[in-house]
Amino acid sequence: MEKGNYRNALRLYSGLLERAGPLNKRIQLELAHVHLRSGAFADAARGSWALAESTTGTDRSAALSVYATAAHEMGLGLLAEGKIAKGAEHLTSAQKAFDEVLRNDPQLDPLGSLTGRKASIEARLKNLG
Repeated sequence: MEKGNYRNALRLYSGLLERAGPLNKRIQLELAHVHLRSGAFADAARGSWALAESTTGTDRSAALSVYATAAHEMGLGLLAEGKIAKGAEHLTSAQKAFDEVLRNDPQLDPLGSLTGRKASIEARLKNLG
């Protein structure tokens, strides 16, 4: 996946899901991350949200970080299309998810990228409101 071969990564992780056993949740997270990296933001959001709903603790936070990033990107896309209300809705959802991740598991943001996205969302929502 690091080289941008998302199609192969999707095929690999999708195939592993059926036989992952105790690693199933981890494979689900990796699959959602592949969708995110490939620009399939709706698929990334859907998969990571389902995972977040079925996990707790740091596992939930890891899934929420993928969800929030995907929701942020979808919101920006909607705003660019002039769909202000729907875009703001996605940004608000992303903001809430980032809030939870950063409150419960700040170690998941060692470089500050989640904090940066959250600040960007807050500024954008303030300008929209």
